[in-house]
Amino acid sequence: MLKAIIFLFLFILILVALITFFFKQENENTFNGSIVLWMLKRYGGNTLSHLTFLQDKHLFVSKNKSVLLSYRQKGTNLFVLGDPIGSEEKLKDGLDEFLAYARNEGKTPAFYQITESFLTTFKEKGYKLFKIGEEAKVCLNQFTIEGKKSGKFRTTLNKFNREGYHFEVVSPPFSPELIKELRLVSDEWLNGRKEKSFSVSSFSEDYISLFSVSLLRDSNKRLIAFASLPSDYQEQATISIDLMRYTKDSPAGAMDMVFISTFIWAKQAGFSSCSLGLSPLSNVGVEKNAPIMEKVARYAYLNGCRFYNFKGLRNYKAKFATEWSPRYLACKRVSFLYSILQIVTIVKREPNARKLFFVRKLFNHKKAV
Repeated sequence: MLKAIIFLFLFILILVALITFFFKQENENTFNGSIVLWMLKRYGGNTLSHLTFLQDKHLFVSKNKSVLLSYRQKGTNLFVLGDPIGSEEKLKDGLDEFLAYARNEGKTPAFYQITESFLTTFKEKGYKLFKIGEEAKVCLNQFTIEGKKSGKFRTTLNKFNREGYHFEVVSPPFSPELIKELRLVSDEWLNGRKEKSFSVSSFSEDYISLFSVSLLRDSNKRLIAFASLPSDYQEQATISIDLMRYTKDSPAGAMDMVFISTFIWAKQAGFSSCSLGLSPLSNVGVEKNAPIMEKVARYAYLNGCRFYNFKGLRNYKAKFATEWSPRYLACKRVSFLYSILQIVTIVKREPNARKLFFVRKLFNHKKAV
């Protein structure tokens, strides 16, 4: 009898421990898409907000639900992606609340790809600021395919139209057949490489199904290239060319065709600008009084093509971009180089493939942005 009681007691202890463990795991990894979508619609976001839907980051929501930050933990550091999102009047309070949370947890926050609008705030809080590159944008009010300067754009459009290629933008919900086509193109583009995460989008059915998508088909109606098109939910809305994939046999200029056609579509749809994303190390360390580490980054930009073609990416985006906005890393108590190395490790980590059973139920037709 005593043995049975001891066995039952141990069984209950183990059961409670397991329940606690799984509850903690879910609590640490669950993604509350409904609160993200609600805050984006209410306050507007930025050109990194859509990456929250990758479900690879933790969310911090202020107590009054007026400010949102998304971050990834690496050791004792919390790397926040982009500017805080939320009520303009409450942003500083929400940031202070997050900093207090990190302090209580014994963690050190760093902020990656913040804009100029937050530089003063972080300086006042004792953060060191380093320029990490520039975001490229196309002002759609100025974009045109007319005139001498746009001759190459017209040449690209005429070539693909003449050869029977077809461009269109489609919005979710997507058919299973289209999802399969998108996945096939994505898998071919990856060619066995692992997906990235954090500040770089990755392919999943849940993620791609949230946004409109640009499609380019050949004369046989075979999909050869696509790009997802999330919005920032601002009044003067900016659309982003986000996840881009193309087949091995796609002709030269296929992505140019996708870009130019997307600009035309977005302008007609009423968007004010189109983000082409970050150009890492672009115009970093060019000022005379730039920090020494920015000077080192400049050397890497000029001579680092063996490892990453920084100049090539900048030159490609420069074919289209009309605006370049600086982006910064704000860090404290840790070196710039150490922070960058940790961020690179985070980005190169493959996204968690674990599916969250409730994600599909959060959106009508799964369309978020």
